Amino acid sequence: MQAGARAEWHPLRHVMVHEPGIEVFFALLSPWHHLYERFFDQGQARREHRQLCDLLHGSFGVRVHRLTDTITEETVVRPEIRGALVSLAASRIHAEGTGGIRCEAQFTGATEGDPLALRLRDPGHLIRIALLDPHLDFSGDGVRVTLGKPLHNLYFMRDQQAATDRGICTGRMATSEREGEVALCSLGLSALGITPAARVPDGRFEGGDFIPAGDVAFIGRGSRTDARGVEEVLKNGVGADEVVVVEEPVHPLIHGRDPMVCMHLDTYLNFPAEGVAVGCPLLLRAAKVTVLHRSGDGYVPAGGPGDLEAYLREKGMDLVEISTLEQLCFATNFLCIRSGTCITPDTEQLAPLILSRLREKAVCAPEKYGPLLRQAEHEYIALSSEAEFFPHSRAVHRQGLEMTPLLLTNATGGYGGAHCMTCTLSR
Repeated sequence: MQAGARAEWHPLRHVMVHEPGIEVFFALLSPWHHLYERFFDQGQARREHRQLCDLLHGSFGVRVHRLTDTITEETVVRPEIRGALVSLAASRIHAEGTGGIRCEAQFTGATEGDPLALRLRDPGHLIRIALLDPHLDFSGDGVRVTLGKPLHNLYFMRDQQAATDRGICTGRMATSEREGEVALCSLGLSALGITPAARVPDGRFEGGDFIPAGDVAFIGRGSRTDARGVEEVLKNGVGADEVVVVEEPVHPLIHGRDPMVCMHLDTYLNFPAEGVAVGCPLLLRAAKVTVLHRSGDGYVPAGGPGDLEAYLREKGMDLVEISTLEQLCFATNFLCIRSGTCITPDTEQLAPLILSRLREKAVCAPEKYGPLLRQAEHEYIALSSEAEFFPHSRAVHRQGLEMTPLLLTNATGGYGGAHCMTCTLSR
């Protein structure tokens, strides 16, 4: 395949996904400590994810590549992929205490024919080691197994890399919770025969902060993508004539900072069709922008509007405005299949769950979340009475958009929608 994407609305051809697996169980023991929005039914989340994949392939003809299946299949026919998987597993399993040194040696197969050697194990077992990061402690009687940093958030496959006009740019995760994901996803790319066009080696860059839009590329900068990461993407990862660097806004209705509410650019902006943007005006106005123009091998600052809403309007884009509550319900986290056709979370079904969680937060921190809760509750009443929840709104219909709502009431509990759950490989 020809990897990469020049515009978010170009026809989607290949995606890579990861179904929520055993690693999610451990995160759900304490959801908020593992970057999740709320507790959810893992089995239902898995079924919702499968429905998303079935819809992509069955209804829209998108080729869906499952990360672990792809790696497993290629280990059979490509020794270099199997070798890379063994090495990855070796870096993700640890032993300590009495007998730990011997166990570590057995993992590496230091002794010929050692039955514990990782190179003798099946791909599924090796992948689960990579997912769970097991630690074996031989200090007491027997062995105690704990988990270091399982890849709890791996099913949000948007973030470890981004599809740009130059190909795939692999990122570097901002949180220690997710830092191990890039290696496994990179192995998946290798299994598909994709060589990244660029890598972010030192800064922080996550794919949810990148949106290609034809001659323009948008890059979010904030809690997940830092200035160094933006610099490294600009150096080798993107070739658009114009780049708009968007500063992550502080939510005007939250007294203090909650970086999860708008952690990525795609949590408050997306493009369902050429010339059309969907966004929450409150956040678009709070998000300041720096416009850069290509000059030779790099980019130089250019004048322009100070905030994201003004920039979009200056470009002549039609703006489908969403409410504060709809933004919290992942309204902009839809996946564009082709210009005017998208798969989107059903915000009406999500709203009661989001409000319930927001009420819990407001009880714990009334001054911080009280104004946001009051606004969201007010909007819920208005949207319910008028049956105007995104995407069933007049603004959407006026644009002639074909939005297919998908029930993702559980899968979104990890803090992301259809856009976050899919790694675009090719458009």
